[in-house]
Amino acid sequence: MDQLVQLMTEPCFVMRHRRTPPMAERAGHVSPTMLSLESPRSRYVRRWKRHARSCSSCALVFAHLGISIR
Repeated sequence: MDQLVQLMTEPCFVMRHRRTPPMAERAGHVSPTMLSLESPRSRYVRRWKRHARSCSSCALVFAHLGISIR
């Protein structure tokens, strides 16, 4: 346990071991499957970026896939 706590202080720990957001398809929220298949510049992604700015669960999906919502 002590070794794990020491690892948590490293800057890259969070990036390597972050929790996966819930990837369930839900009405009114971005589809993680579609988002992973689309280009970051597609119309689908642009539309859901606006929604993700005010929805924390969708913002987590974008962050997990490495797509900026700004």
